[in-house]
Amino acid sequence: MKAIRRHLTYANVISTLALLIALGMGSAYAADQLALKSVGAPQLRPGAVTADKIRKHAVTAPKIKAQAVKQGKLANGAIVTEKLARGVVIAAKIATDAVTPEKIPNDSLRGEKIDEGSLSQVPSAGRANFATTADTANPEAFAKVNAEGTVFPGDSKGIGTGDVKLGSAFAGIYCIAVPFSPKGAQATPEYSGHNSVSVFVRLGTAENCPASQVEVQTYNAGNHQKEPFYVVFYR
Repeated sequence: MKAIRRHLTYANVISTLALLIALGMGSAYAADQLALKSVGAPQLRPGAVTADKIRKHAVTAPKIKAQAVKQGKLANGAIVTEKLARGVVIAAKIATDAVTPEKIPNDSLRGEKIDEGSLSQVPSAGRANFATTADTANPEAFAKVNAEGTVFPGDSKGIGTGDVKLGSAFAGIYCIAVPFSPKGAQATPEYSGHNSVSVFVRLGTAENCPASQVEVQTYNAGNHQKEPFYVVFYR
């Protein structure tokens, strides 16, 4: 110890302290100031970069390489509606056949999203509140007929004047040839100024018309009389 003290000088002490300070500052600099691009993917251990270590909004679209985010890299349920910006998913960004019927929830498409021309005829329906192109709402055959058996084309469909004949037994009997075998029919009088007009239609066996035709009878005050009427036929 005495030998060490004999060799200690002011210069020795100062130079030693300077060396220690330089080494300490160099180590700190090396730890805090890394060379540009010196740390890459090979230097990161698996799982080192987690979601809680990434600053909010630090990863933006321009910083993500094209095709870097693929389906296999997304966790199930990672993309939800709340995470999608309005208008970010457009038709041009959806691959052909990416959206299949199996991927669309039931009852998710509304009327305005459906091309009506792509729909075929509904085979059957138990109930419909309103329809514009259904057989029961817009029958294949109907007619507006005047008292002499003339059909108004603008108010008729599938039935023309040549399809309506006056019965010979009584006045007020009309025989109508329908282009199909109707399963139902309905006739109503047209207002003509008479007070007690009634109309009846008969399918199947007709007393005053050929068997293949539909018979319509019009009455006024309980007596056969020619009267204008409307008639509708259903399949």
